[in-house]
Amino acid sequence: MKTISILILFLAAGLHARAQLNIVPKNDELKEYTVQNAQPYDSLTNVDERSFAALPGQTLYMHGARNDSQGYYDTFFTGNFLAGSERQIYKDDGRGNTPAEAVVGKYYEVLKVWTRRDYLTAGCCLLLREKESGDEVYFNPYLQPRSMTCLGYYEKLKRYIGQVFFSLAKRVETEDGQIITPPEGAEYRCVDVGLKMNSDGAFLLMEGKDGVRVEAFSIGGDEVYEFVSAARIASLTERYGEKYGRQVAFRKVDTGMTREMVIAAWGEPYHKSENKMEGKTLESWFFSDDRYVGLLDGKVYDVRIY
Repeated sequence: MKTISILILFLAAGLHARAQLNIVPKNDELKEYTVQNAQPYDSLTNVDERSFAALPGQTLYMHGARNDSQGYYDTFFTGNFLAGSERQIYKDDGRGNTPAEAVVGKYYEVLKVWTRRDYLTAGCCLLLREKESGDEVYFNPYLQPRSMTCLGYYEKLKRYIGQVFFSLAKRVETEDGQIITPPEGAEYRCVDVGLKMNSDGAFLLMEGKDGVRVEAFSIGGDEVYEFVSAARIASLTERYGEKYGRQVAFRKVDTGMTREMVIAAWGEPYHKSENKMEGKTLESWFFSDDRYVGLLDGKVYDVRIY
């Protein structure tokens, strides 16, 4: 009898604990974008999460990913995989891959885009029509994000031609395939825009004062990954002063900077924490690549790069 009483008490406690759980329903709403309801495409970003909803009506060119000799796995389909359609591989080679020659070097019109987001995943499916054959194919942009270039994005890259840039001392590839690291501050000028097959796609061709030409890549807006433009340096110097403006332009963080300067230099941190102590506010900001910034009352007092 005592054992039965204990069991009943345990079950009652379990039911009570379950009743306290805050169950949040999963949000897996599927959104569909067509030419009629697509967001405006500003051509500043290529085929990525920032532009998915604006892509209907645009034309994409499949330049292909690096090392795609084995084809494309889980990337091209004959049905909408986000809507629960059977995941049939487009032109399956018998191993679950789409052969590279079936898709690379072709132009595609974006007919529709579907996006779905829940607490664990983000999904996107593009319905494309291959311009030559008329084939309709569903494309998963997450597995091969750099295999396609939007023609609108490529054309807008030409705005960089003629602009002066300065090196951020990052590794770059020369026209003949060598890897070099120009010294920080070395001056370059954008002379052309190009696109390589089986590579990262569209790039800027920069020429140094020594005549050596190197490749650089836009990262959206008016920023280039390997370089900073003279125009951006001037703008940030006007906003933050000579000392801090130039540091921010060269993506450096230093003591005395404000929150705004840190974000302008490194972007938003992936994690923040805040503590109040003796009337002061201490913040810890954590960034990718093992970078840390400590702020006291809104100003940087500690910078660490591990």
